[in-house]
Parts: sequence; structure tokens; C-alpha cells
Amino acid sequence: MKCTEKIIYFTAWLLYLAFIFALFPTLKITVMLFSIPLTMLGGWLFLYRGALYTTLATIPIHYLLLSYYTDDPAIITETLNPFGIGSQVLFSCCTALLKSSQNKYKRLNETLEETVEERTRDLKNLANHLIDARHIENKELNTSLLELPYEKLQGMLRTNEMLEKKLSAENHPRATDAQTIGKIINTCLDQLETINQHATLNIVSVDRLQNAISEMARQIQPISSAKIQYQETPEWDKIPSDKKSGIYEIIFEAVTNAVRHAQPAAITIGLEKTATETIVYIENDGKPFMSGRIEGMGLPLMRYRAGKIGGTISIGTTPTNLTRTSCNLPVNSEESC
Repeated sequence: MKCTEKIIYFTAWLLYLAFIFALFPTLKITVMLFSIPLTMLGGWLFLYRGALYTTLATIPIHYLLLSYYTDDPAIITETLNPFGIGSQVLFSCCTALLKSSQNKYKRLNETLEETVEERTRDLKNLANHLIDARHIENKELNTSLLELPYEKLQGMLRTNEMLEKKLSAENHPRATDAQTIGKIINTCLDQLETINQHATLNIVSVDRLQNAISEMARQIQPISSAKIQYQETPEWDKIPSDKKSGIYEIIFEAVTNAVRHAQPAAITIGLEKTATETIVYIENDGKPFMSGRIEGMGLPLMRYRAGKIGGTISIGTTPTNLTRTSCNLPVNSEESC
């Protein structure tokens, strides 16, 4: 930019010199007024320094011009005419002030934009951190809440075992009831163990996404009355490896949300491909999704995880009145693994 400004400035000087020497005999001393636009240009390009230096440079030029065409000392003294020099200084400094104000406004605007972008990034990072922290907190809370009933049930089981032994030793007719109670307690313990695994479920490896989804369905099935099924297709394993973990977590969140809130009889996990995107969907036949209700953490978590892998989340109703949660991944974001 500096080089361009210098070229413009020196070109203007050449044109000015050619102009005044060519037209002076016709326009006489009036031609000297054309130095004002030149000094204004100096002020615009180089601010106050350019305005003053250009004004000072025009004085000897005017002196040479007048000396060349006349010997009259009175005319030559017009070179130092306070009105002419004052006009040049006034107009060029006003131009420099205007340019300086414009530059300052531009810098302030750029600073403001940078600050807004920085604050936006900070807020986004904070939101993501809070979402992750809340997710971890929920897992830890679920685990801690299960500890007490698990210990109580184990105590009940030990007490029941002693009771069963005593009743059996006495051939008491209620001994079989004690056995039944023991089985019920064992079933409850098994279910609590499953819930605990479900609450603290971590992804060890999703290199084969289809296998991971199958295992997830197997773990959730004992704590849900819904039938969980998924579409078996090789397309699952064609999803790029850096996106599989995010897809898995979105499916997990959508399925658990459906189990908790929709009370469905069936949940289907599937995958569709179009020319522009890959669509991973989770459908359930439970209670319809109410778009106006207050959101919990499930939807923000899914949106956050989808955003991290370049996708988007949408929730709607299918023509067959199923609630459908979709994660749409653009094809151009799916370079080969």
C-alpha cells in the first residue's frame, strides 16, 4: 500500500508541474491555486506530515515559475503570499484530519470486531466446557446414586441367605419364599449393575461402528422395555474414523433420551446416504417430541457433538408418526479414513 501511495503522489506531482508550466502563460498567477488539490492529496496520503511537506515544496516551485516568466519583484513575492500558503495549509490539514479520523475509526472498528470474535470464541469454548462438565457430572451422579441401593440390596441378600439356611434347616414351609426373595434380590442387583455400566459407559474403540452400536443396544436392552434394533449395513464402517466416536455418542444420547422420555415400544437405528450427505437416524414410536418444551442436556449435547464432527442435528416426525432424530453429515466432510 505504501508503494502505491508513493506512486500516486509522485505521479500527481509530475502532472501538476506539467500542468502549471503549460498553462501559466494563459492562466497567469491563478494557476498557483491548483497547488491546493496537490497539498490536499499529500495530506490524504501522508497525513499532517504530507500536508506540510507538500506545501513547503510548492513554494520554491512557484518561485521558479514566476522567475521564469517575469522580472517583476512584486509578482515574485506572490510566492510568499500568506493567503495562498495559508489556504494550502488549511485545506491540506483538514484533509489530513479527515483521513486521520477515518483511520482511527477503522482501527477501532477492527479492534471491536476482533474483540467480538474473541469473546464469541471464549463463550463457545465455555459452553462446550460446561456441556462436557455437566455430562461428566451426570455420569458421576448416577454412579454415586446407585452405590447406596446396591449396598442395601447386598446386605438384604446376605440376610436372606442366612434366613433361607435357617428355614431350610428347620424344614419351614416358607423356605421356598426365601429362595424366591433371593432370586428377586439377585435380579435387582444385576439390573443395578447394568444401569451402572450404562451410566458410566465409555467408548473404548469404535473402529467397527456397527459392532459398537450392537454392544450398546445389548447393554441398554435389559433396562428398557423397548425393542432396540439397528440397520445392518457396511456403510457404518465407511464413516471416517475421526467421526465415528461422535456418531456413537449421538446415537447413545438419542436412544437414552427416547428410553427416558418417550417410553417407546421400539427404537430403530439406521443410516441413509444421498449424493450430498450421510444421515444417521434414530426413530422411536413413543410419545411425540414437543418442540416447544424446555430442553434438558440431551439436545445441546447432541448438537455440540454433531458440530464437532461437522454435522447438524434435526428432530421431527416421520409420515408414520415416528419421532426421528437425525445427524446429517455433508459428504464433503467425509474424506476417506
